[in-house]
Amino acid sequence: MKVYSAYIVDDERLARDGLRKKLENYPEIEVIGEGSNIPSAIKGIENLNPEILFLDIQLSDGTGFDLINKIDYNGKIIFVTAYDEFALRAFEINALDYLMKPISEERLESAISRIKSEEQEIDSEILGKLKYDDRVMVSTRNSIHFIEIKNIIVIEASGDYTFVQTSEGKRYLTTKSMQEWEKRLPDQHFMRIHRSYIVNFSFIEKTDKHAHHTALIFLKGLKDPVKISRSYYKKIKDRYM
Repeated sequence: MKVYSAYIVDDERLARDGLRKKLENYPEIEVIGEGSNIPSAIKGIENLNPEILFLDIQLSDGTGFDLINKIDYNGKIIFVTAYDEFALRAFEINALDYLMKPISEERLESAISRIKSEEQEIDSEILGKLKYDDRVMVSTRNSIHFIEIKNIIVIEASGDYTFVQTSEGKRYLTTKSMQEWEKRLPDQHFMRIHRSYIVNFSFIEKTDKHAHHTALIFLKGLKDPVKISRSYYKKIKDRYM
């Protein structure tokens, strides 16, 4: 039997103790540490390198997303949260699972089963379209990051992977395909303007017709314009201009 190392992050001691007690019923899960705030959790995760994080969304000094963005981590994440299901919409990401407080035995068992069966990939059609103010989790080769959809400037194909450029000047190589992004991004803000590019229309500064039946799209925050065909240029004009 494979045993997974786990780390609990929650600012409430009673919540940490309660979850640790429940996890004692699962010999396949070994809790190797816990953190009560972002600094202690960063230190513990970096030192212990757990395979699973049971991560509270709202911490006393920030959020679980803030924590993940400060470390290189590529393990499994299960959010533990007191938010109701409607509030969770704002945090829709490809996490392994969510556990609502108070944690029921049934839901915890389901999450553990998901860990054992390696069901990390959630069908994009089941998740449906993202909203513009949602966050999405992107997995890079070495870590996990949470990106606000509204901060994505452009997505660029790179073989079976994609580069995501954000307004914070960050560029991520992600495991998501162009097809997956196209299915999930909100149509009113994003459009595929080339087989290799999806752009956020909020960042378009200007468009210029170019030579040889091409056009240039200038995006705020990017030094170089994106070159597209006149046919895609017409689609942009017909839809948004």
